[in-house]
Amino acid sequence: MRKIKITLPATITNLGPGLRSLGLAVGLYCTVEIVERRDETLLVETEGEGAGHYPIGLRHPVVLGVMRIFQQQERAPLGIGVRVDNHIPLDSGLGAETAFWVAGIIGANNLLGNPYPRSRILEMAALFSKQPDSAVTAILGGLTTSILEDKMLTYRSLPVTSMQVIVIMPELENYGGEARLGRPERVPVADALYNLSRVPLLVEALREGDLSLIARVMDDRLRLPYLKPHIPGYDHAIEMARRAGAVAVTPSGDGPALLVFAADNHRTIATTLEVAFENAGVQARSWVLPLDTQGVVVSVAQSA
Repeated sequence: MRKIKITLPATITNLGPGLRSLGLAVGLYCTVEIVERRDETLLVETEGEGAGHYPIGLRHPVVLGVMRIFQQQERAPLGIGVRVDNHIPLDSGLGAETAFWVAGIIGANNLLGNPYPRSRILEMAALFSKQPDSAVTAILGGLTTSILEDKMLTYRSLPVTSMQVIVIMPELENYGGEARLGRPERVPVADALYNLSRVPLLVEALREGDLSLIARVMDDRLRLPYLKPHIPGYDHAIEMARRAGAVAVTPSGDGPALLVFAADNHRTIATTLEVAFENAGVQARSWVLPLDTQGVVVSVAQSA
């Protein structure tokens, strides 16, 4: 019986001004093992971030991803064992649920003998997970751009310079719904143009590793103004981080996790952010991470 091991990175989507277009992979990982079982049963085990958050059964996102691929092939698995070891915080804007979906899709494709090429896997992962920018970035790694329109995925992998970044995650209950409710359906043309004009420069800044340019073009007027009110202590924390050496900050996805760029002193900046949020009554966790330029890693072995 085969065992498929899939490792996927966390993803920073809605990167700076690149709303629904730019994604960046960072070195925080979710690993999923999917194994064929002879006893025709489903067994799901979870540990790490979010263990116990999802139903242990057919409604777990990994299993949903597996079943969608088997359904596409008009096949039914005899039995499946799933083991999740996740280090990506849930409901943080870092793509944990997308990673579960993608792992299930890729694992099932391998169990079935790889009937779908990589391009089709990318398309199905984008469609089924309902997070195309996160799915593409998790699979390809590095810096990506993508759109999903009329069920057709268009994407490109973009060059990016290796660097360390900081991810800070304020621990906020009931954050997601409140933050999204505050975003208007229509925005001023001037704000849209402000963001659009900065995206090409941000892509070039990341390609060159130009932190001074990243600092000038990372700002965003389409999302950040509506997220900040739901992150207590945001302005003070960012001001303290800048004093400690941070050059640019952007929410990841729809938050509350934040991505921070700096030339050095990354751990000092991370600690400064934790203390600043704590002073606002918010516990926060931080990581100093490399960018991930590999994307998904898959290994296949024979299980006992």
